[in-house]
This record gives sequence, structure tokens and C-alpha cells, in this order.
Amino acid sequence: MEQFFTSLSKRQTMLLLTSLAFGGSEAVEAYEHLDPAEEELLKHRAEGLRQIPRDKRIPLLVQEIKRIVTQRRRQLASAEPKRLAALLKNERSAMVEVVLNALPADLAAAVRAEMGNPPAVKLLRDVKPEVLSIVRWKIEDSLRAGVAQVGSFRFTDVMTLQQRELLAVADRMGARVLATAVAGLGDEMPAFLAKLPPDQRVLASKAAEAGAARRLTEKDARLVLDMHGALENPSLGMRSAGAQRIMRAALAQSPEFAKTFAERHQGDLGKLLVRWFREEKGKPVKGDGGRMDIVEQLERLAQKGVVDRPMRLPPPVKPPPVLQPVPVAPPAPPSRRTSPSDPHSKVLVSPPARRPTGAIPPQPPAQQQPRSPPRAPAAPSSPRRDPIAAREARRAGVAASRPALAANPLDSQARQRVLRDGKPLERNDALETRPPQRSSTSPVQAIPKRKDPSANRNSQTNPSRSPVVKGPGRGPNGGSR
Repeated sequence: MEQFFTSLSKRQTMLLLTSLAFGGSEAVEAYEHLDPAEEELLKHRAEGLRQIPRDKRIPLLVQEIKRIVTQRRRQLASAEPKRLAALLKNERSAMVEVVLNALPADLAAAVRAEMGNPPAVKLLRDVKPEVLSIVRWKIEDSLRAGVAQVGSFRFTDVMTLQQRELLAVADRMGARVLATAVAGLGDEMPAFLAKLPPDQRVLASKAAEAGAARRLTEKDARLVLDMHGALENPSLGMRSAGAQRIMRAALAQSPEFAKTFAERHQGDLGKLLVRWFREEKGKPVKGDGGRMDIVEQLERLAQKGVVDRPMRLPPPVKPPPVLQPVPVAPPAPPSRRTSPSDPHSKVLVSPPARRPTGAIPPQPPAQQQPRSPPRAPAAPSSPRRDPIAAREARRAGVAASRPALAANPLDSQARQRVLRDGKPLERNDALETRPPQRSSTSPVQAIPKRKDPSANRNSQTNPSRSPVVKGPGRGPNGGSR
């Protein structure tokens, strides 16, 4: 039965089925209003179906009609209840009831549950079949626009083609393969084309006209046609050449794909595929093996309505990632203790005790307590200058010989930490108020004691001493020389 519907669109197929199943032999005369090429094709197929006995032909025709109608209805019956409920929620109650009555019982119950179990509406009269067809068509278009996306063909789609669709592809590919050979027949070409069915004849004549510039010699043309058996049976030879190209492309895809593809079909087409699978298996593949040519023919057949375009479902929606709670790190200990000299510090300490301004008496070495080494300040790293020590050093004349210190960018911060008496605090301990260590440039010297004046009176006058210098002979008692 597949060969009777090869290269026919769904409109042509339904016209052929209904005319033969319900119109009888007189219905074939109605094809005269069609295009001449289409009229010739349908009359040829109707003549072939009439060769089947009536008791077997009518059940086959009715079964094919049911298959086409069921395939159309299956698109609506396989819809998701949630999407169908979302599509019907804004419709009137009567429209919803009409659609639910047309659906299978399980699907209708699921849609009612998704819609919140609305109350059933009693229809006063039956809906006409024409109206139901329009409603079903509109709903299918709405569902198709949201879920399935009609995509372009891939070569792997040949695995899902029906046998009648694959025969149409084989006829078109065979006409292209034998184009130069048919053009090389010369005067015998019209007789060769006359043996072909109407659809194959149109394909072969167009291909031979396009390949006339590259036609083979008559000897080579007969050799190519005889390899496929086209001289005895032109129709089978053309399909054999097309099946060879399809199997060569399938082997270029993968040997496993080609083997599965050859075993999938039965009948004459299956025998051709198995034959060319065995002969082409060990040959090297050039380029893509002709896969792009087959995809191009699928696109052209889809434009004519002979082959249905594949339905590309959108990728599944991934659930949103579950956000894990971020572990909270424990608070880090302070890098250093807060210093009272810090301008942002809130620690209050008493100022250091004032030193006596008088001279400090020297202590014996035994009574002096050893001092601990001075603590290194945390910052700044450059040595600090004592303003009082620098002033005393300048007075003593030491400042001239002392090398000038480089300007420290942290002097402004150090000045902020100087208290009212001009002494900076230690930065290590906020509560310690030890006086800072004196600079080595200004040591405290002990005041020398006065000599005993009596010792000066008893001492003898130095004969070399100048008489001008004050001595024991001067004054009111000694007089002057």
C-alpha cells in the first residue's frame, strides 16, 4: 500500500482515498478540474488501487483514512493537562464543555482537576462536526506555538521517516544520480521516460534536462543504467540508485546507524537497502557521503507537504539551584590592642607625672636599678625626636653637628599623640605612663661644688700670675699696684 501514496501530500492522499472509498468509479472523473500533472498522477494511482479486489480494497482505504484522522487527533490527545487547562481558563463555560467532551475521558478528568473542577454545563444541542474541526484546529495551533518547535531537518531524521516518505526521497535522489545517464541515451530517452510512472517521469525529465551538458556516452549510459536494472524496469532502477545514495550517506554517519536503518524497512525497499549496505560497507567515504543532499531533498518535500517537519521539543527546564547557607566566619581577633594615642580610641588614661625641674642628684652605682630595654614602638619605624632634647641640643651647639633627619610622613600622626607636656606615650600599653627615655645627645651633668675659699687664702701667690687677675692682694685691704 505504501507505493500507492508515495510522493503524495496529505491533501492529495485524502482526495484519492475518499474518491475511491465513497465515490466509486465515477469519482475519478472529478480529477479533471486539477492541474494536468496532478490529474495524471492521481488517475495513475487510482488505476493501481482498482486492481485490488473490492472486498479487500474498501477496508484498506477506510483504515488509511482512520489512520490520517487519528494521527491529527493524537496531537490534541497527547497534550499536557496543565497547559490545556491554562489555555481554556479564559474561555466561556460552553466552549470548555465542548472541548472536554471531545477529549478522552482520562485527559478530560485531568484538565477538570487542573481548572478547579468547574461545574458541568448542559449543552442544549449538539455541535456540528465542522465547528468541532475549527475548534480543534485552533487549540492545536495554540498548543504547538507554546510547546513543540518545528525545526529544520537533520540527516538522522531519515530513521523516523515512513516508508512512503523514504520512497519519495529515493526517487528524487535516483533521478539526480541517473540524470547524466538518461541524458546520454539520445533518441532512446523518450521511450525510457514513457515507462516511468507520472511522478518519476517528471523528476527524471527535469534532471536529464539539467544534466544535458554533462551527459555520458551511449555506451557508458547503458552501463550505468544496467548496473541498477533500469533498462528492464526503469522505476525500480531509479529507486535502486536513490537507495544506494541513501545507504552511502548512512554509512558516513556510522556503520551501526546504517545497519539499523537497513533492517528497519521491509518489502522491496528493505531488500534494496540491505543490498547496498553490503556493497558499500567496505568502500571509503568521501566528504559527508551526500548527507547534505538528502537533507536538502527533505526540505523540498516538506515545502510540498509530502514529508512532515520534525518536532523539536525545547530542552527541559532545569530546577533552580538550591542555595546553601553561607557559613558565618567567627570574628577575627584584633590585630593590635587599641592605643590611647589613636585618634579613634576611647580609652581614657591620666597624663604622666611631671618631672622635677631641678637638677637630679647622682645616685651611687649600687643603688641604681637596671632598666629594661626600651620597647620598640609598633609604628612608625623611623626614630622619634624629643622636642625638649632637640632644643637643649641646639643650645649646646650639638644640633649643628647632628645630621638632619629625613622628613617622616608620619610626623603628623606622631604630633597628634603628643600630650601637653610634649612627651609621647608608649603605644604598647595603654595604662602605662613611664617617662620617655632621654636622648643620648643631652646627658644630665652634675653641678660642680665650689672650692673652699680658705684654701685659696693660704696658698702662695704664683709669681707668674698676671697682676691684673684678681688675687689675694686685691680688694680694699690688699690694694692695687
